[in-house]
Amino acid sequence: MSRALRPPSPAGEPAPAGPGALQPAVPRADLPYVGIATFARAPHVAPDLLRPGDAHFAVFGVPFDGAVGYRPGQRLAPRAIRDLSTRYALPWGPDNPGYWDIQDGRWYLAGCRLVDVGDADPLYTDLEHLDRSVAAVIAAVLAAGAVPVVLGGDHSVTYPVLRALTPIFESGGVWAGRRLHVVQIDAHLDFTDTVAGYARSNSSPFRRAAELPFVGTITVVGVRGIRTNPEAYAAAVGRGNRIVTMREVRRSGIEAALGHLPRGEPLYVSLDVDGLDPSVAPGTSSPEPGGLTYEEVRAVLQAVTEAGPLAGLDVVEVNPYLDPGGVTSLLAARLAVEAMALAYGTGHSQEPEAR
Repeated sequence: MSRALRPPSPAGEPAPAGPGALQPAVPRADLPYVGIATFARAPHVAPDLLRPGDAHFAVFGVPFDGAVGYRPGQRLAPRAIRDLSTRYALPWGPDNPGYWDIQDGRWYLAGCRLVDVGDADPLYTDLEHLDRSVAAVIAAVLAAGAVPVVLGGDHSVTYPVLRALTPIFESGGVWAGRRLHVVQIDAHLDFTDTVAGYARSNSSPFRRAAELPFVGTITVVGVRGIRTNPEAYAAAVGRGNRIVTMREVRRSGIEAALGHLPRGEPLYVSLDVDGLDPSVAPGTSSPEPGGLTYEEVRAVLQAVTEAGPLAGLDVVEVNPYLDPGGVTSLLAARLAVEAMALAYGTGHSQEPEAR
């Protein structure tokens, strides 16, 4: 009889000895490279099985790069980020001790419940299919009272994610009648209207987002590209968007640059890794020299989460094909974890029970 089929010993009898006997369980080490790579080793829960109270945050991927005009590969980023995110694994749930930050001298994420709900389901470059798939995942996440944390994908995925937040700003929604304020970390404006008549490139997500009735101010931090579209700039400024160039960051600092953020209003962060300097985030398709440091991006996240509740977060434009040693994917994972930690630590992430 195989070991797998050996019947249990009758009550009161000692377990059989010998090579085929079941051995006492050995405590698992669960090193980062062991097991299936969900984000930070969070439990995987299918979106339709997510229930209120299951999670404070829900991670999902949008593996899409069909809107890229230069060096694709971002569709592989959700998998790459998840793989390296196991470095930041925690026993997510009520018994989660969190992690201790030596520089802040405090604990973060204690008791936080995080789940990974898998990926949206792109169908090549079919935008209608992509939009429906993203909306279905977001709807399940919001119904459970969790904050969506999105792994792109190129930057065009931000628009369908933002559009899918519409129900919580409509009548009966948790933020009905309020405005969503967007903070975009980026080397580029991404406010171009169309490219040869095409309105959904990765140069246009915030032009489309600005058309959503519940989207308020858009603040972009880290802009420095030398090929900025003058029409896009004029349209962004004319709408009242706040554009913080790298020279302003260096001159005034992050705190001063973001002092205008409304207090107590819902905020959304869109983190394009090309906003960071290529020396720390080389794995992206359109890098620009002279970018933000890790500490400056963390300061942006801190300013946002201190200002108001985090309605959502995306991390986009990681290109694993261009990422030596996976350093950009690892940084993307860390910044996503820290954004959740800062939001959860301020009490500004939505508690599922409050919905």
